This record gives sequence, C-alpha cells and structure tokens, in this order.
Amino acid sequence: MAGVAALPAVACTLAWGAGAASTPPSAGGRATAVVTSDVDGDTIHVRVADRDEKVRFIGVDTPEVAWYGHHGECFGPEAALYTRHRLVGRSVRLVFDVRLRDPYGRLLAYVYVGRELFNRTLVRLGYAANDPVPPDTRMERVFAADEAAARSRGSGLWTACPGPAP
Repeated sequence: MAGVAALPAVACTLAWGAGAASTPPSAGGRATAVVTSDVDGDTIHVRVADRDEKVRFIGVDTPEVAWYGHHGECFGPEAALYTRHRLVGRSVRLVFDVRLRDPYGRLLAYVYVGRELFNRTLVRLGYAANDPVPPDTRMERVFAADEAAARSRGSGLWTACPGPAP
C-alpha cells in the first residue's frame, strides 16, 4: 500500500464510482499509472486507482495498424511494437492538458517515462508525426521541430513510407 500513498491526488480521482471519489479528474492535472497493454503506437491501456483507462497520446499521430480490423498503414506495426516494448508493464506519469477526454472517451495525456516525454520520443525517432489538435497544443512547436529534424534525417516512417504522413 505504500505505492498508493505516492499517487497524486488526481490519480485517486480517476477511480470515481462506487466507494470512490465522485469528482472526475481535472484538465491540467496528472496521474501515475501502470501500462497494461498497447492499442497501437499512440494509444495505450493503463491501470490507475484500480480502473482500466484507455489513453491517447496528445499531439502525435502514429500510422494505423491492421490488428483490430482497421486499414493498416506503412510503419504502423513498427510504431505499435516500439510503444509496446517501451511501455507495457512500466509505471508512467500522465499529464493532462486542456481537455481531459476525446470524443471516444479516451484520456488525453502527455506520457512520461521517468523524465522522458514519450510522445516526443515517438516524433523524434520517426514513429509519429506532429498532430496538434486544439486546444491541447502546449507542445506543438516542440513536436513540429522534432518532426522536421526526423524528416531531414530520414528517420523511421519518413524513409520507410512513400507518400503523405499518417
């Protein structure tokens, strides 16, 4: 139970419902969670305060995978496998921006592994494109510069995939 005491207050509010706080998490807050699985390169499942949540990474877009009946895109499996390898089973810090959830009910977050902003890592290594969606644009300039550098180096999808970005 020592780990529970270390969770930020916002993380505890993620477990609203029977016997838990009835206040949902707030935009601009943060939470500590354990990644339980990946959906694709830019979406994961986490366990936080005894609740499973789907989390969509803010500001980035990886190519789609064909694993769930979707039309697969070039470099989608590579991005998804990279996310799986790096995050599943690890503790991460979720930092929320202006909106807490997208229209599909997913939490929207910047995902940190230690001090590393994983969203940014995906763009820097060419697994993702910069994808600013207002109003959650706090890191837009940083991600845009990282994408430009990845393109000029020919990193990841910028060499592997002909045609437009995801």
